Amino acid sequence: MSQKKKIYLEVIRIIAVLLVIFNHTDGFIYYTVPGNIFTHLYSLILAILCRMAVPLFFLVSGALLLGKEESFSELFRKRIARMLIVLVTVSAFYYLFDVARGRIVSDGVGDFISRLLANGIRESLWFLYAYIGVLLLLPFFRKMAPFCKGKLVLYLIGLRVLTDLVIPLLSMGMGISVSFGFVGDYYYYMLLGYYLDREEDERLSTGKLILILVLSVALSGILVYCIRGISGYYQESVPDSFIFLMAPVTFSMIKRWVGGMTKSEQAEKWIATVGSCVFGIYLFDNFLRWQLLPVYLFLSEKTVGIFANSVYILLTFLGGFIYTWILKKIPVVRRYL
Repeated sequence: MSQKKKIYLEVIRIIAVLLVIFNHTDGFIYYTVPGNIFTHLYSLILAILCRMAVPLFFLVSGALLLGKEESFSELFRKRIARMLIVLVTVSAFYYLFDVARGRIVSDGVGDFISRLLANGIRESLWFLYAYIGVLLLLPFFRKMAPFCKGKLVLYLIGLRVLTDLVIPLLSMGMGISVSFGFVGDYYYYMLLGYYLDREEDERLSTGKLILILVLSVALSGILVYCIRGISGYYQESVPDSFIFLMAPVTFSMIKRWVGGMTKSEQAEKWIATVGSCVFGIYLFDNFLRWQLLPVYLFLSEKTVGIFANSVYILLTFLGGFIYTWILKKIPVVRRYL
């Protein structure tokens, strides 16, 4: 499809990477410490919404990848090898960065390889490891995707209600511990992304989708404080409770919203340009937050925390975009970013 028809996917990517950056700042935990009501709401709502970031990326991947026809050699050469090269290169960059800062004492090739194999260089790089795993199984799910529609989609969602909501709540109250393994993996979002990109379900109006999203956020927030009251502490997994629903609903909302807008060619060009830099923004996130930390600390002292945090996020996003846009001018680098 033309870029014009897929521009909504770029909008989703941009929103997702902003949520990723927020998740990597301490705005994520403001609601767990004393503060005013505005700080609590800002932190709690975004702490819930930011859990959609990775699912949104996999929804986009499903929309783009599951319908493609590729040989095994193309898959390994164009996708898996590319991700492996990116993983090793970025890990080496951060490893050398830590050596220069004196954070790693026993440095060397052996130490680097050991940390690389254990994802011990940057925790945020776990996404690359997960994505490589998804790519390895891509041929199987490309065969399944065309049949995932109608009642099968509802069945898939029903499974996630069971694994993400019912079982966790029962396990808290009754001590039940059940693992459904593969059901909870990212192929749920890949398959839904493929389906939602190609199907337009008119049974749910945009108003109903917004209502589902608002209710999901509200119920997640209520659960956070209810579990806090019962257990005596905040549990990190609770904000995830309705993500299986919120992410595809958000995907559908943005698709309709962008599709119904009158967009200029220039606006579409800018969205596509920023969207094409999202991967680089994610890779540079940790480095840029370190560079911008003095600004964040200064603003935290001079203003309120939520303002400082918001500026920190936007500056990190803008810096990542500039870095990536410049690097993409280099032909060899452009292939990987």
